[in-house]
Amino acid sequence: MTFFNLKTKLFLVLVLVSVIPIVIVTYNSYRSYTELVNQQTSLVASNTVHNTVQGIEDIFSNIERISLTLQQQSSSATAYSTVSDELKKLAKTSDAYDIFIIQNKLKLIFENLLLSYDYVNGIYLFSPDGKNISYGAELQVDYAPSADDWYHKTIANKGQLYIGEPGIKPYIIHSEPSVVFSRALYDMNTQQFLGIFMLDCSLDIFKGLSSDAVPNLSYFVLANDNGNIIYDSTGPSPGARLPQDLITRTEAMTGNESEFYNRDTLTVIQRLPVYHWTVIANISLTELYENYGISRKLIIYISLTCAVIFILLSVLLSNWITKPITRLAVIMRKNKAHKFITTDIKPKRMDEISFLYTEYNKMMQDIDNFIRESYQNKILTMDSQMKALEAQINSHFLYNTLESINSIAEIEEVESIAIMTKALGDMFRYSIKTDSELVSAREELQHVDNYMAIQQIRYGSKIRFVKEIGAEVEKVKILKLILQPLVENAIYHGLENQKGGGTVWLNGRLEPEEDCVIFEIRDDGIGISEDRLAEIHALLQQPPEFMGIGHRSKQSIGIKNVHSRIALYYGEDFGLSITSEPAVGTAITLILPAK
Repeated sequence: MTFFNLKTKLFLVLVLVSVIPIVIVTYNSYRSYTELVNQQTSLVASNTVHNTVQGIEDIFSNIERISLTLQQQSSSATAYSTVSDELKKLAKTSDAYDIFIIQNKLKLIFENLLLSYDYVNGIYLFSPDGKNISYGAELQVDYAPSADDWYHKTIANKGQLYIGEPGIKPYIIHSEPSVVFSRALYDMNTQQFLGIFMLDCSLDIFKGLSSDAVPNLSYFVLANDNGNIIYDSTGPSPGARLPQDLITRTEAMTGNESEFYNRDTLTVIQRLPVYHWTVIANISLTELYENYGISRKLIIYISLTCAVIFILLSVLLSNWITKPITRLAVIMRKNKAHKFITTDIKPKRMDEISFLYTEYNKMMQDIDNFIRESYQNKILTMDSQMKALEAQINSHFLYNTLESINSIAEIEEVESIAIMTKALGDMFRYSIKTDSELVSAREELQHVDNYMAIQQIRYGSKIRFVKEIGAEVEKVKILKLILQPLVENAIYHGLENQKGGGTVWLNGRLEPEEDCVIFEIRDDGIGISEDRLAEIHALLQQPPEFMGIGHRSKQSIGIKNVHSRIALYYGEDFGLSITSEPAVGTAITLILPAK
């Protein structure tokens, strides 16, 4: 039970009182700082996405403005015909020279666009009948746009800007990955369909968006609703698609913006529903935490240092308080078998522990004096009393026996004298044996048999003796000289003065459940009157008296003495009880411990 000693309990209390506040403060500080970093990370990601979306919207607005104003611009500095007018002419003519003239008239406008925006690869005009005029990257010969999907989707947009799929355009010579913007042009007055304006832009159009991202910490991806990547800030990725989990998350979005954590990355998704594009920004939490992590590590290091210091202080303090108490407890454990040990150790302190040592020494001295003056004296007195009782029993019986031998010897000279003498010798030797107070029940019963051998010679057939003893009872150790006096009492007080014969029964049995052995001495003699029986019961209730050496009790040596010896030796829970009925007989029950 070392874990539950005072030192351990005190140590645990000190540790809990000191370490738990540190853990709580550390946890709250760490969590607050982590939440602050996460908020800043989320803010950085949101700002990155918003800046990217704003940049894309600016690009689209610029393309929108170009496509809307283009058809209103004059075809030359001296003429007032617009791009729309030239498209009408292109639709009406099939002459190559006329087409060349139209192209020259529009050359100044489109070349200015090509020079103003370095990401523009080419500018194209398509008439409703399939004729085209191109500036910049050349179209394939005899290219018919009406066969392509982008052409029909542009017309279906009814004058709204159409954004094509990113990638290589097979209808442009030496095409590189690009994105196409196109718009159907209509006459402002008649709403007549004049043709299609198309702008082919390289993916460098999105390079300016990376300038708003956090260096080395974030990157973003621009994708369409089909999951195809339009632009990746980390480098070109022609024909690449978004991972399936991002496509699933994008399709499951209920709003236009969402964010989630994926391992060491924070991902923010924002839709551009007007253009059917999606911006996905990723913030590397690992690299971000490396910048902010020094503060979190400092919090942990300070907390661990404080915890270790408090634990060490708890160990020293608990040891300082409990060491003298533990030392005293060790000394107290040695105080066994009446070996009362005092301590000469005096703690160098003026508190309750020093007082405890002083009081302990005083208590040991008082107990030792008490044992010497009281307990040990009572033990000696008890032993003397028991020996005195045995001496009384032996001398009384010896006197009666010798008187019987003398009477028989005067009357007749027979062999019965030898028998009585032999039995008497055996009984005398048994009585004075001092090896131990305890003998086996077999020896005590043999002593009773010797006694009855003498009595049956004396009384002849007048007294009959019946013994019923179990084999297991004979092995039990009992106090000697406790059965014979009771048998003697039954003869002299129950049968001797009765007319006619009588019987003495001696029974013995073992009670395993109660862990005791029970002897019963019963006779069918004259019995005991009620008054005398009450006196005997009162006598048995009196506690055993401790008398000095040489003193003798004037009480009867029979029932009371046997009961006193048993009570003195085994304790007050054991002894004898007596029942009697006049003219019927008397029964004495003796209860002894089996061990």
